[in-house]
Amino acid sequence: MHRERQRYDFLFLYTYITMKKQFFRPFVGKYYTRGIKGKKILVIGASFYCNRVKCPYFAECTNVDVKDSAPYDNICPEYVDEGKKLHLEPSYCVEDYVPQTYQRFASYIGRFLGITDYDTIWQHMAFTNYVQFMLPADENCYRGTYLSDLSERDYEAFNEVLMELQPDIVVVWGSIINSRLKECNQYLVDIKELEETNSYVCHLDMPGLNHPIALINPYHPSSSAWYIAMDAFNNYFTNLITK
Repeated sequence: MHRERQRYDFLFLYTYITMKKQFFRPFVGKYYTRGIKGKKILVIGASFYCNRVKCPYFAECTNVDVKDSAPYDNICPEYVDEGKKLHLEPSYCVEDYVPQTYQRFASYIGRFLGITDYDTIWQHMAFTNYVQFMLPADENCYRGTYLSDLSERDYEAFNEVLMELQPDIVVVWGSIINSRLKECNQYLVDIKELEETNSYVCHLDMPGLNHPIALINPYHPSSSAWYIAMDAFNNYFTNLITK
């Protein structure tokens, strides 16, 4: 266990120093390496949004052509006033537990831990979003993530996170980022399983990793389909977490 921890720390440090594509730093729970039933779980959402349209940096920070919020990391008025930084948004989302999505997912995962406390459940997982800049949203309107919002940088950042955190299972919320992570991923090793599981499960085998990574793709927890298709997701996830 000590040697495994040393290896994890080395990979974390190496990736942190050399990473070039990530902007958002993943939330990593303090029990992440312990995992859930011994499996390290990484959760991937789609995007973070900003609806502060009156902010002087809004147009540039959320520019869907430039796709780079990094210049505003330390000067965003909304974050600076609270002593926060943009790149730590994955932790804020989990720790504030305001979005119903995070509570809903934690409620499901809690059954495998035998606990119901939201904070403790998330401490067993890691989380980040796929898109590496803040997407624009109207003050009173919901905005989804579009295919045009995605870039190859996001895919490369995703791979960096995998190398850094070495998860056993990646839970991908929703469908918008499916194509690059599954059908068009050069590290995909079992297209047959993807077909047999109705696109729920596949595995990636990347250079530098000492084990294949399982990807499981449920409906987004914020959608009504999360409940409608729960039985299918639960069957596949239970199989991954217990084998």
